[in-house]
Amino acid sequence: MHPNKPSRAACFAGALTTALFFGTAASSQPMIAPNGPAWKVRPAFEKTDKVREAISGAACALTLPPTCLAVNDEKSYAQFFAIKGRKIVPHRLIRLVPEGTEPGELDIEAVAYDRGFFYVTGSHGAPRNPAAAIDPSRFFIFRFRVNERTGKPRFRFGDETVDTTAIVKTNALREVIKATAEIGPFAEKPLGQNGANIEGMAVRDDRIYLGFRGPSVDGRAFILAVNVNGVFGNEPMNEKVHAIRLGPATGIRDLAVLRKDKGMLVLAGPVGESGVYSVHYWDGQSAETKPLANLGGVPAGGKPETLLVFSESAKYFRVLVLIESIANGNPLEYLIPR
Repeated sequence: MHPNKPSRAACFAGALTTALFFGTAASSQPMIAPNGPAWKVRPAFEKTDKVREAISGAACALTLPPTCLAVNDEKSYAQFFAIKGRKIVPHRLIRLVPEGTEPGELDIEAVAYDRGFFYVTGSHGAPRNPAAAIDPSRFFIFRFRVNERTGKPRFRFGDETVDTTAIVKTNALREVIKATAEIGPFAEKPLGQNGANIEGMAVRDDRIYLGFRGPSVDGRAFILAVNVNGVFGNEPMNEKVHAIRLGPATGIRDLAVLRKDKGMLVLAGPVGESGVYSVHYWDGQSAETKPLANLGGVPAGGKPETLLVFSESAKYFRVLVLIESIANGNPLEYLIPR
């Protein structure tokens, strides 16, 4: 790279800044208000009100302007969207599996982007009803390639078209999770029983990081790191579990890679249905996190599920948080103090 030429990541951060303006318990962190009113979403996300209240994750490709992908935990499709000022503009759907080919719901909970690939994962968890059968459709993780300049697939895609060669899926993580000493005892148990349930994902340097909402053990939540080519190839998984301190009955709702250092932001929230939502800094290795802020201004009944990082300054991380159970994610922008 030319010494005076900015990196793609730096250009991406700059473009977003221009377009957008920019282990202790959670109770010890400052409560911060959103930076302005909720963003607009026009048109609405597809296709039903139920789906619009079930946005469970989003990630953006490092394109100029950014191309992003939102997933939901109700249907077997995701949806691309653009960012224009303080507005999200949903675009085309991309179905992940042909309609009717899976016996149950995929329960998609997280999406990540890295070096020309979008990654999408199911919860790998049991249904909430303890009497319900374990649904094998929840144990998939997907990957598909996109054009690194546009963020869009080169293959045909849509609501009715599924290229099963280009959109690769595997259930390779199911046995890996069960075999871990830390998470395995909670695998395939309902969330109400502190069961294992993935809700966050990040990908960096050929490693996939999976953040678990549950279990929470002695104030610690869990991140499982595995090799990309172990999940989507024949190389060793080299799995490693990181137990990070977030506080009692607190799990991970999302993970977001930082571009200016090797760390990540962790969106934390209750394992159950009510509690405080907070943001922490994790260096990617240690067992401790740096608590940054509790999120104020969340609508009643809303559950922050998605964390997008737009810029990183010496004082703040500029982020967007999408809220599940509120129509179209009710996007809220925050300035998270470092």
